[in-house]
Amino acid sequence: MNNYFFEQFSDSYLLTNSAGEHLFISKEDFARLKENPDTCSENTRKLLKSRFFLCEKSSETEFRSIYDIKYSTKHSYLENESLLLMVVPTISCNCSCVYCQVNSRKNNAAENDMSLKTVLAFCDFVFALPHKNIKIEFQGGEPSLRFDTIEFIVRRVRHLNRKYHKEIEYVICTNLLNLTAHELRILKKFKIAISTSLDGSKAVHDKNRPSSQFPSSYDALVKNVELARKNKIYPSALVTVTALNLNRMTEIIDTYIENHFESIFIRPLNNYGCAFQNKSVYYKLEDYIAAYKNALLYLVERNLNDNICLREEMFSILLRKIFSPFNDGFVDMQNPCALGQMCMIVKQNGDVYPSDESRMISEMGNEYWKMGNVNDRNCLVTMKEKRNEILENGRLENYTECKDCAYSPFCYADPIKKWYIQNIAGEEYESYCGIRKELFRFVFEQIHDADEKKLALFRRWANA
Repeated sequence: MNNYFFEQFSDSYLLTNSAGEHLFISKEDFARLKENPDTCSENTRKLLKSRFFLCEKSSETEFRSIYDIKYSTKHSYLENESLLLMVVPTISCNCSCVYCQVNSRKNNAAENDMSLKTVLAFCDFVFALPHKNIKIEFQGGEPSLRFDTIEFIVRRVRHLNRKYHKEIEYVICTNLLNLTAHELRILKKFKIAISTSLDGSKAVHDKNRPSSQFPSSYDALVKNVELARKNKIYPSALVTVTALNLNRMTEIIDTYIENHFESIFIRPLNNYGCAFQNKSVYYKLEDYIAAYKNALLYLVERNLNDNICLREEMFSILLRKIFSPFNDGFVDMQNPCALGQMCMIVKQNGDVYPSDESRMISEMGNEYWKMGNVNDRNCLVTMKEKRNEILENGRLENYTECKDCAYSPFCYADPIKKWYIQNIAGEEYESYCGIRKELFRFVFEQIHDADEKKLALFRRWANA
């Protein structure tokens, strides 16, 4: 009995299986495996058996039992009681990012903000959900512009939780242009983590993320990152790659090192929402992949040779998928799709969507992925209907282009993106696969070619 997907590399073949195992074997052994596994070398046969690619007929029952345990362990998130619950206190903003996906408003009109009625309904919604562990993530616009709403929510949730005893965490996604002493006290008191954006050097960041209220958004960000750290709050940061900073990856990494960050998320543009209209920031996907690879090679070199400690988050997530027998926990990257079950977002008007991308689709005037509204007492019922649709269409094994792919055991289904390409964006922007296959191949190439020192670094990143 044998069971595997495969991909040819320059001097070997990569084997993978749905239990999440992988193995590199020589071209000669792969030819023998396909023809007659008994002719493989003894060492290769031992490896194939130990990684569940091969078993003797007499051991099939035991093999299947262990294989099923490994598979179910990888997919245990389907029974997970955790939820990433994003909420938008306001769509007002004090920044004018060139790639903004949201219809962010620069004034403080009341319709930009979540009303008190909806805030109260949101707090009740938190405890109407079945999840035991909930991370509430404040998004915008710029959520700190309504820090009063954020403070009200965390205080109200803490009060209600005396009855329900859920595990509640918080994070705010903020440009960190403004940080008051009061806000710092609340962030510390309620252990609200900070996620921010740093797109490169001062010149690049200020051009990507300009603000009419601050002479330099870079200077304001760096100042407040240091202020947060002095108060024992340690912001994480991501970079959004645009046409402006695409070819400045080493400069971006150096900027993160200079500012003492421990992680960087090199994020490609998403052509959702309002950013879909700004063609000047876009680039070809193959150009992003090339830039990303160069960035990773440079980052690995700096870690190994210059005694710095900076990891790239996307690469780390993929390493975790490959190295760990357990689920990686990243809700956006699951198969079957976990959107609407482990992840959802509530807009300022109370509308609920299964992901931030589906919210962006609503910004384009299409409400197909709306799951309900927290002010509606039937919200949980309508959410379940849409969640069932996502699950029904959210399995890679049902996608023709994915079912035989060697990377499918580690990859993720995204029915929302598939629907978006088919109904709105079109294939001229990207295929459903997009950058994923190339990124997985790159990660496996790095693992295949790594010496012990580099493998140790990769395992540290995977365990971070």
